[in-house]
Amino acid sequence: MGTDAYQPIQAEAFADKNGIDVQDTEDAGGGQNVGWINNGDWLRYDQINFGDQPPVQFVARVAVAAQAPGRIEVRMDALDAAPLATLNTTNTGGWQNWRTDVTPMTAVTGVHTVFLTFGNDKPDDFVNVNYFQFTRGEPAS
Repeated sequence: MGTDAYQPIQAEAFADKNGIDVQDTEDAGGGQNVGWINNGDWLRYDQINFGDQPPVQFVARVAVAAQAPGRIEVRMDALDAAPLATLNTTNTGGWQNWRTDVTPMTAVTGVHTVFLTFGNDKPDDFVNVNYFQFTRGEPAS
């Protein structure tokens, strides 16, 4: 039940947002991405199903034209929850120059509301996101 955490989740498929807009993407496969993301902005995704086997990584398809680094933090069930993953973003060469970035993640199982929160040290837009997903490790034998 819910959205499979281990398949790509389109960033524009959010349930709620703060300070973010949607635009057509030039990334492979077309569609849309979220952009105009600034410090303090967030996205909410409901009913994300991690199942019984926890993720080991958070994966995001990002494009960054900002010179200053930023971060995407993954939080479960509340905006002010401790981050379970922090993905540091760096310049990709343009707002539509896409790269897949990966970062380790603290284990979680079951169905959750996922918040992506965004932070940087400059008062400027700093990242576009096309999609994200989580990856599992190999099952224990």
